[in-house]
Amino acid sequence: MLENKRTRAHLLLLLTAIIWGSAFVFQKFATEELSGWFITAARFTIAAVVLWVITYKKWGRLDKGYLLGGIITGLTMGTATAVQTVALTMGTTPGKSAFLTAVYCVIVPFFYWFVSKERPQRNHVIAAVICLAGIGLISLNGDMSMLPGDVVTLVCGVIYACDLTAVAWFSKGRDPILLTTMQITFSAVIGWIGTILTNGMPEAVSMGAMGNVMYLALLSTALCLFLQAYGLKHTDAAVGTILLSLESVFGVIFSVLLYHEEVTPRMAVGFAVVFVAVLMSQFRYEPKKKTEKSAQTS
Repeated sequence: MLENKRTRAHLLLLLTAIIWGSAFVFQKFATEELSGWFITAARFTIAAVVLWVITYKKWGRLDKGYLLGGIITGLTMGTATAVQTVALTMGTTPGKSAFLTAVYCVIVPFFYWFVSKERPQRNHVIAAVICLAGIGLISLNGDMSMLPGDVVTLVCGVIYACDLTAVAWFSKGRDPILLTTMQITFSAVIGWIGTILTNGMPEAVSMGAMGNVMYLALLSTALCLFLQAYGLKHTDAAVGTILLSLESVFGVIFSVLLYHEEVTPRMAVGFAVVFVAVLMSQFRYEPKKKTEKSAQTS
């Protein structure tokens, strides 16, 4: 029974990575008609309504901690998602966006060090250096310049790192789905504020654009959050995180299939280097001195 649950969890996490990977293409399609801020606002508003309906039995557990956590994580997630979406209108492609955004996996240990005083391990430092090399292969032009969209996407990755650090901090002792519901709600608020400030309200929305937004809201956001929560509950965190990191790989696959993105050999090598860095950043190594000491004690 336990093995069946673990297998099901792995499959659901893989499905989550597939849907998240495909979302980069649907974001790109949506930006052909709608502003990045409006897409963010609409996406999270629809997802928030769904999550509030599903979690209605837990409303009585809401307190100031959930409110504060929701505001801060919503600010970071809403901003990061909007910045990522806007970057897709500035020259970057869905495939490049998938891998450049993934740098947050490498950055998080350093940000978490700031709030928890838990120092990054040696593999985190090595992963950061490797990741920088991969970014260079993916984004640097012959004159060592970068497309504006690539630069903005990297900024988005940094903001996502802030978001995951905040989630890790505020989720202690709290229901993850309930906190996520608050986070998505305030992400929608941030999206609407950005939409108003940038005059991003559309005069009309076509069925195609609405379909793209609905995909992002119902599948990439609401559904995947539940799949992620179930999957991580029934498997090892390291295995689950590695499966979810395949999001970037599927992002390139869907970009090639649906957006017809051309991947050069240099970009392919860059994608591989960044992926190796992401995987390396997920492993935890016990310090050698501790291991030797415990062996002597036993």
